[in-house]
Amino acid sequence: MSKPLDGVKGVDLTYYVAGPGTAKILADWGAEVVKIEPPGGEPGRTTGLNLGVPSGDEFNPYFGTYNSNKRDVILDLKAPEGQAVMDKLLARADVFVTSFRPGALKRLGLDYETLGARFPRLVWASINGFGEKGPDKDRPGFDTVAYWARSGAMLDLTEKDTAPLIPTLAFGDANTSGSLAGGIAAALYRREKTGKGTKVMVSLFAQALWNLASIVVSSQFGDVYPKSRVTPNVPMVNSYQTKEGKWLFVTVFDDRLYPVFLEKVVGSKELAGDPRYNEPVAARAHSRELTAIVAAEFARNTQEEMIRRLVEADIAHERVNHVLDILKDPQAVENHYILEVPQKDGRTTLMAQPPVKMDTTETDFRYGTPAPGEHTRQVLEELGYSAEEIRRMAEARAVQLYEG
Repeated sequence: MSKPLDGVKGVDLTYYVAGPGTAKILADWGAEVVKIEPPGGEPGRTTGLNLGVPSGDEFNPYFGTYNSNKRDVILDLKAPEGQAVMDKLLARADVFVTSFRPGALKRLGLDYETLGARFPRLVWASINGFGEKGPDKDRPGFDTVAYWARSGAMLDLTEKDTAPLIPTLAFGDANTSGSLAGGIAAALYRREKTGKGTKVMVSLFAQALWNLASIVVSSQFGDVYPKSRVTPNVPMVNSYQTKEGKWLFVTVFDDRLYPVFLEKVVGSKELAGDPRYNEPVAARAHSRELTAIVAAEFARNTQEEMIRRLVEADIAHERVNHVLDILKDPQAVENHYILEVPQKDGRTTLMAQPPVKMDTTETDFRYGTPAPGEHTRQVLEELGYSAEEIRRMAEARAVQLYEG
């Protein structure tokens, strides 16, 4: 089946997760993406080791999560021959995605000003930690620092009076990669109308602030963070523990459902008619006492009993799961949000997939997880290099060939 970016050619000069994730999304949408790695491979190939995930050439599921469906070429961009190959790739490319810092791009002649002048139809897309302006524009910025720590999320999304949140690696990266992929798609659409490429930028810091947009507004009007679940903004938007120690999260935003929740879920007609609790402003003013009442009722009953009441009252709710709980969740599996993906050594790994689906939920793994330089020879041949030229470049270490 045809995909929306069929025919689009992309060059991916990124590392770790946010940039590679962007190019992976483009590849899943049909783009032909060539990933450029330095000799020895990009540092993201071994990130999985920090989490106990194997990271070899034949089995590297962490790296594959963000790099499958790409062809992989190893170039030494400091060597004239490597620069010439890059030049040929960019001459035929529609999109260039990079997560290199501005200074490095300038030194390599890969900054927007240089490439935009040479290739006016090229969509030049950059992802970094803090943005292209301001005092910190050249700082390194993983999502742990630029997304979580700088934005306030690491402190304000925790339970009050506890330690800062321990962020999972690449959470902010994945959010940001989706934004940049959408920006690239918009730039390609504009190019179809105008014939001109453009510069598309996103930063981890900007993404975090957008994700926290509701707090950015509310904190200016007395909404103080971090909070405690015993005194939430809204007692009906909170987590509650059931008799056997399991947790449920409930969400009631519709004013009309306040008395329904109190009568049908908490089991009290008296509370449902009490003006201190049955509408949002009053419930917020009496948050601590109402939360204690609701918590006591949940604690007296099993999770299944409380789910039964919530379903009957048509109240939005969900079990509070661990990640391991959802690996075989039928909702995730049937929508291909989680897929069993084959690896080069014959093993399979359950892997999360980018969320946007077009026409079908199917994901076509054209290239799987690429080994370092797996497609160097193939891509060089497509660019017109002879076998002898490829051999000489490999001997000079301007390129690296895969012999697996």
